[in-house]
Amino acid sequence: MKRITTTAAFLCLCMLLIAQDLQLRGRIVSGKEPVEFANVILQTKDSIFISGGITDQRGRFNMNNLQKGNYQLRISGLGYQTQQINLNDFTATLDLGSISIDSAAIALEEVTITANPVINQPDRKIILPSARQLKTSTNGLSLLQRLQLSRIQVDLIRQTITSSNQGDVQLRINGAKVEIQEILALQPEDVIRIEYHDEPGLRYGDNAAAVIDYIVRRHQTGGYVGFDTSTSVNTLLGNNNATAKINHKNSEWGINYHEGYRSFKNYWRENSETFHFSDKPSFTRLEDGVPDKMKMRWDYLTMNYSYQEAEKWFVSVALRGSFRYNKLNTQSTLYPIDNPDNSVAMKDHTASDSKSPSIDIYLQRNLKNNQAIILNTVGTYIHTYDDRTYEEKKHSILATDIYSAIRGKKYSFIGEGIYEKKFTNSKLSAGIRHQQSLTENKYAGTSSAETRMQEAHTSTYIEYSSKIKRFNYSVGVQGSRSWFNQEGEGYQKYSVLPRIRLTYNFSDQAFIRYQGQISRSTPALSDLSNVEQLIDSLQIRRGNPTLKMSTVYNNTLNVDFRKGLFSSSLYLLYQYQHKPNMEETFREGELFVRTTANQRSWQKLNPEIEIKVGPIKDILSLSISTGINYFDSRGHNYHHTYTNWYYCASATAAYKKWSAYFEIRNHRNDFYGETLSYGENYHLLSVSYRYKQLNVGVMSLNPFGSNYRIGSENFSPLAPSKNWMYIKESSRVFALTLSWNFSFGRKYESAERRLHNEDNNAGTLKSGK
Repeated sequence: MKRITTTAAFLCLCMLLIAQDLQLRGRIVSGKEPVEFANVILQTKDSIFISGGITDQRGRFNMNNLQKGNYQLRISGLGYQTQQINLNDFTATLDLGSISIDSAAIALEEVTITANPVINQPDRKIILPSARQLKTSTNGLSLLQRLQLSRIQVDLIRQTITSSNQGDVQLRINGAKVEIQEILALQPEDVIRIEYHDEPGLRYGDNAAAVIDYIVRRHQTGGYVGFDTSTSVNTLLGNNNATAKINHKNSEWGINYHEGYRSFKNYWRENSETFHFSDKPSFTRLEDGVPDKMKMRWDYLTMNYSYQEAEKWFVSVALRGSFRYNKLNTQSTLYPIDNPDNSVAMKDHTASDSKSPSIDIYLQRNLKNNQAIILNTVGTYIHTYDDRTYEEKKHSILATDIYSAIRGKKYSFIGEGIYEKKFTNSKLSAGIRHQQSLTENKYAGTSSAETRMQEAHTSTYIEYSSKIKRFNYSVGVQGSRSWFNQEGEGYQKYSVLPRIRLTYNFSDQAFIRYQGQISRSTPALSDLSNVEQLIDSLQIRRGNPTLKMSTVYNNTLNVDFRKGLFSSSLYLLYQYQHKPNMEETFREGELFVRTTANQRSWQKLNPEIEIKVGPIKDILSLSISTGINYFDSRGHNYHHTYTNWYYCASATAAYKKWSAYFEIRNHRNDFYGETLSYGENYHLLSVSYRYKQLNVGVMSLNPFGSNYRIGSENFSPLAPSKNWMYIKESSRVFALTLSWNFSFGRKYESAERRLHNEDNNAGTLKSGK
C-alpha cells in the first residue's frame, strides 16, 4: 500500500509540469486549388515515422506534440508528384504556409504509387487511407472494410469486426477503447490514419488479438450531425445509428444512439444426441425442428463531454448505456432413431434482457520530452434477466417440465494508470491496473440457488522497445495477482509473465517478426458458480468453483512483403495451454452432467497466407487468404485432434461516385475441449452511390445461397451430439443502406486518448442447449 501511495503521489507531481511541445502546420495546393486527402508524413532522417495523416478539404494539415530535431516532411497524393521538404534544426512552432505540389505529367496507365499507404513500425502498422477510400466509405466500419487489413474480417450486415488471431479485436478512437457503435458514428473524412496493432503490446491486456486505432480530427468550433441506416426489404432486420457533436473552444459535447434489431419467423434446430448408459442399452435421439420465431434487439447510448487544452490536458467524462433483449422460440419433435413412433413434442423457449449503465472518467497529461501520464476509472453495473421454459409432451401429457429464472447483478470498478516516454529510437511504457467486482445471482424455478462471487485482478507491467539499425526489439514483463472467492472457495494466484518481440526489416517493404509471450487465462464467472441447471430430461449443466487459472504459451511468426500494387503476408501461430478450463461430461445415475474442469492441455497450429493486389488504377483491389487450423485437445478422459482448411476472397471496386464490394468465405471452424464449432459459410455483395454528403446503396447476404446454418459437434464418448441451427431469412437477405452527414466548423487533430476500460461479463450460468 505504501508503494502504491508513493507512486500515485509521484504521478500527481509529474502532471503539474508544463509541457512545451511544438507544432507544424501548413496548406497543400496545386496551382490555386487546395489538395484534399494528400498524404503528409513527418519522419526522421533515417525514415522513422513521427507523425502523419491527410489534408482536410482546404488542403490544411496540423501536427502537434512534436519535439526538437531534424526531420523530413514527405507530401504525396494520387496524380501528384511526391515532394520532400527537409526541416533542419526544428526548434520552434512552424507554419509552412502554402506548399505547392505539381500534377503528375505521365498518363494514368503509367502512374506508380510512390507513397506507401502502409508504414511498418515495430509495434504497429500505420495505414493512410486514400482519397478514393474515404470518399466511397459511409462510416468507420465500411472504411475498415475497404482497407482490407491482414487477418481482419469485417461484416457490414452484422456489424462485427473479428480477427484470425486468438482473442478479441480492440477498437479505439484516438487511443481510447470504444465499442463498434462508436466506430459506426465516425465520419470517414475525419479519419487521418489508422494504426493497426496486429501483435498488441502488454498495455492492451492478455486477450487482445488485434488493436485498431482510428486517429481522427476534432472540430474547434461548430460540430457534426450524422445518420446511418441499413434496413432489409425482405425480412425484419436493420441497424440505425445517429450521432451529433457540438464544439466550442476547448470543449466538446457528443451524443450517439445505436439501434439494432432482428426478427425471424423461420428459425429451427436439427440435433442428434447419443447417450451411453452403464446399466442399459445406449440410444440415439433425433430432434426435427419446426420453423418458429427468433427476436433480437439492442440499444446503445453514449453521452460524453471532453475538454482539451493545447495538447497538454485531455479530460473526458462519458455516460454509457447498453440494453439488449433476445427471445428464442423452439419447437421440435424428439424421437429415438430406432423407434420414430415413440416421439415427444418439445418446446424450448428462452428470453433474456440485460441493462448495463457505466460511467467513464479519463485524464491524460502530456508532458515535455515526449512523456505522457494517463489515468482512467470506470464504474459499471450489469443487471441481467434470463427465463427459460422447457417442455416435453407425449400425447398431450406433460412428461418433462423445466423452468429457470435467473436474476443477476454485478458491480465492478476498473482503475488504470500508464506512464509513457518516447526517446529518439526507443519507447518505455509502464502501468498498473486493478479490477474489483461483486456478482450476485439468484436462480429460481425447477432448481433454486443464490451465489455471491467476489473477484479481483491486479497487474503491473513495464515494457521497453528500441531499434538498432534494421533490427527492432521489445521486451516486457507483467506481474499480476488474481483472486476469487465464493462462500470460502476460490483461488489466489501470483504470476510473473514475460513477453518478447523481435523484428528485422529487410527494407521499407519487407520484414520478419517473431513474438513470444506467456499469459494467464482466468475461468469465466459463469463456470465458477456453484449451481446447476437442468438442460433437458437427461442432461445437467453444472458450475465448478474449484476451477484454477491456466497458463497460455503463445508464439507467432509473421513475414510481410510489399512491392508496388502487390503485397503478401505469411503468418504462423502456435499456442499451447497448460491445464486449460475445458468441458467434461460424466454420468450421475441416469443423468449426464456437463461441466468444466482443468484438463491436461490444448494446442493450436495455424499457418495462413494472404495476397493482395491493388488498387489497380485506383479502381480495383483484390485480396485472398487461406490457412489451416490444427487442434490437439487433451482432457483427463479424452484426446481429440482436428484439422480445418479455410479461405476468404474479396474484391473492392470504386469508379467516380460508385463503389462495390464482394466477399466470399467458407467455414473457419474452431475446436476446444470436446466441441467442434462450425464457422459461417457465406458471401456478401454491396453496391453504393455517393452524392455530396448522401450515400445510398444496397447490400445482400448470401444472394446465391438457398439456406443458412451454423452448428457444433460434441465428441464426448459418453454423450456425443451434433447440432445445427437454421435461419431461412439469413439467405438472400437484401438491405437498403443510407448515410447522411453534415459538419460545420474548423478541424484539427484530437489529443490521443489511450485508455478505455469496460466490463460486460454478467457471470450467469445458462441452462439452454
